[in-house]
Amino acid sequence: MNDFASEAMLRVVRAGLKRQGLAMDGPPPVRQALVPLADKRAWLHRLWQAHGPDAIVQLGEAVHGMDDEPLLLAFSLARDPADLLQRWQRLERFVHSRHRTRVIQPEPGWLRIQHISLDPHQAPTPAEDLLVFGLLVALCERLETRDVQARPTALRGWSRSERAWRPHAWPHDVSVWDLRWQAACANPVVEAPPADVDGWIAHLQARLAADPGRSWTVQALALAAASSPRTLQRRLALRQLSFTQLLCDARLTSAARLLAVSALPTAEVGYVCGYADQAHFTRQFKHHTAMTPGSYRNAFALRAGA
Repeated sequence: MNDFASEAMLRVVRAGLKRQGLAMDGPPPVRQALVPLADKRAWLHRLWQAHGPDAIVQLGEAVHGMDDEPLLLAFSLARDPADLLQRWQRLERFVHSRHRTRVIQPEPGWLRIQHISLDPHQAPTPAEDLLVFGLLVALCERLETRDVQARPTALRGWSRSERAWRPHAWPHDVSVWDLRWQAACANPVVEAPPADVDGWIAHLQARLAADPGRSWTVQALALAAASSPRTLQRRLALRQLSFTQLLCDARLTSAARLLAVSALPTAEVGYVCGYADQAHFTRQFKHHTAMTPGSYRNAFALRAGA
């Protein structure tokens, strides 16, 4: 059975090479959302041999110049690094990756993260560990958090601090990292929704549409709407609606828009819009539109060119 890596993350790798001015070619672009993991591994091995571990851990800094990348936008909507890690873990499940990041010691403003393999006979290589953690640190720095610091647990000092990697010899084991940060705002301001029911529902729809990839719950949406779960469900029932319907509609609408106006692979569209995996996305989209995501995109392209 082949394993795969995300093509979106490899786009970051190629941009990271360019940012560092490295002449080595990155993994060749493909039109699919997934690329064979073996290809990524072989390329990382060559990069390690040619330029060393520092070049690999710094690849993730390319995300700071990729504001138009939808997948990265989904990460940048995270409320804090802990939420970002949950979104990253969902991406790993979405692409059915054997490599996973596991949070083993969560505390407020602090995470201990381990990069593992579901296959005990094929652990991630140190190059893969550094690539993943370099990306995660850079993504955390895009959030509204301050003083992001990171290090392999085998080191006493911080490897990343004040948005810079500190020169040092990397330990043999770089599979477990500590991540520390300060929240930008302890008490975020919640916008008061309109008083009338229809305006209030439109407010809920806008909140869901702004971040369809979030793991929304009734409680989370109620909090975002300055309401209680019971009040939210009662007011939706006045219009014969439910939380599940609102979330489903928001994700379908967002997916249809991305399919129509972007060249993003359909699997990445599914992830950005909050679906569990590509099969779930295809099944739900076809159930509600009578078309697969690919057919919908092709049909729209034909109409646009008519």
